[in-house]
Amino acid sequence: SDLKSAKRHKALVMARQIAMYLTRQLTSYSYPDIGDQFGGKDHSTIIHAIRKIDKQLEDDMQLRSTINNIKNSLTN
Repeated sequence: SDLKSAKRHKALVMARQIAMYLTRQLTSYSYPDIGDQFGGKDHSTIIHAIRKIDKQLEDDMQLRSTINNIKNSLTN
């Protein structure tokens, strides 16, 4: 429920952005579809989240490892 909320706590925002990123990577949902799943967020919010995570993955090895672990647990 927190991922769908409008709360803006730093840890929650990061978790929400990762979830949006993974939803786009692992499903065929469009940006508006993903926005609907996350409490009616606008498609531009989803695009921003995905771009932000993509950029962070370039430099943050820990984030890359975390996302890979989540992907592996979801796809197995």
